[in-house]
Amino acid sequence: MSGRTVRWLASLLPRPARDAGPALIIIRHHRVYAAGARPLYRLGVGVEVLRAQLAALARRGLTPVTVSEGLEWLAGGRPGRRVALSFDDGYADNVRLALPLLTAVGARATFFLTAGLIEERRAPWWDQLAHQLATARVRRLEHEGAVHDLADAAGRARALRALMPGLRATPAAQRERLERLAERLGVDGAAPCELASWEECRTLAAAGMEVGAHTLTHPFLTLLSAPEQSAEIADSFALIERRLVLRPRGLAYPGGDHDATSLAAARAAGAAWAVTTRAGENRPDTPPLELRRRGWSEGACLGPGGRFSVRLAMTELEGGFDGLRARRGRGTPVGSPG
Repeated sequence: MSGRTVRWLASLLPRPARDAGPALIIIRHHRVYAAGARPLYRLGVGVEVLRAQLAALARRGLTPVTVSEGLEWLAGGRPGRRVALSFDDGYADNVRLALPLLTAVGARATFFLTAGLIEERRAPWWDQLAHQLATARVRRLEHEGAVHDLADAAGRARALRALMPGLRATPAAQRERLERLAERLGVDGAAPCELASWEECRTLAAAGMEVGAHTLTHPFLTLLSAPEQSAEIADSFALIERRLVLRPRGLAYPGGDHDATSLAAARAAGAAWAVTTRAGENRPDTPPLELRRRGWSEGACLGPGGRFSVRLAMTELEGGFDGLRARRGRGTPVGSPG
């Protein structure tokens, strides 16, 4: 029995009554893909799934707000729930595909920009890896004792999943490993940057969306020294302010990776709040620099037949599978972007 079928059956079971106190659910999204898009690495949801998610929320009176708006409501202490929507990294498809859907239903969201990569027009490391495998001139890769078949898209996708954890490294080591892989794969040229331009980011702000920081270059913060963490966080706030003439209020830790040094750096940069990738709901006493977010992936919303299931999607959003994942030891995989 597939995992999708198991989740579908579990969604039919009665769930315990929720605490009636105030709670803020923050959704974590990344990319939004056009219908029929088949990227080697799918980091996000299809446009039709996002449309269905927004419709399901609207029918329940939970049209999304920005993180700052959700926190302001949470501080009021009124019972009930609110949903805030966030998008990490700052991809152009957020502007071109997500923004029209949001404005059509009166929804708002927070977009976390990887400011240094946007400035340099440089692809994030996972896009670089996907590009190398997609354009590899060899059909077989032997790497660290494993053999990867690159003859077709499925094999390249398996290789990508296997190679990603090895790129959990400092920026210098990450660059070196990617350069070595490119040489062995016979790849020429840099990966295209699919992040939004600053002009597109201005479109988000002009439409009433919230802009947050996501560091300069999306490193694993806990692998950096304190001065390096401070520069990644503080300089991202400053660059966004310079380019967009607005000062972000919030930060998303890349991949959720953070430690006490990260909290201190966020506080010093003037962040009013910061989000992690830890699943769960936020209450009035949740530490503002360690807010929880819940992923709402495409696969989590599709039933056994591959169609959008409102029941399954809402069970996922409300944390109905958090316990199951905890028992299986599943969280945000090591090496995953975010």
